[in-house]
Amino acid sequence: MTTQTSFSGYGRFFDDANYPYGFARSGDFSRNQADLLEQYGNALKALHQGDCQPRDEQEARFVEVCQGQQAAQSPLEKAWLLYLTGLKKRNVYFSASTAASVAEQGNDNNYDDDD
Repeated sequence: MTTQTSFSGYGRFFDDANYPYGFARSGDFSRNQADLLEQYGNALKALHQGDCQPRDEQEARFVEVCQGQQAAQSPLEKAWLLYLTGLKKRNVYFSASTAASVAEQGNDNNYDDDD
């Protein structure tokens, strides 16, 4: 896949909200995947969200991959799907606290036996 003509002209892509230290430092991506996301991410995001129309067969195939009609084959497609998976993982919140559970257990043992 020649990405020099496809997916170009959109500038560098950064997602400071989800990856404030960059894709390469997140531990979620290889160096190559991080570079692909930074270089082509704006175009990929625009295509994924439907903000622009595919300009060639490679971009049309990418849209089909995003819609689940095709399996990801190229490194660029795989990097984008990995990015989307990373976004889903980052939106998981936990409300239970291990520290609170331990403190409550400790309080159960501290009672008076005056009865």
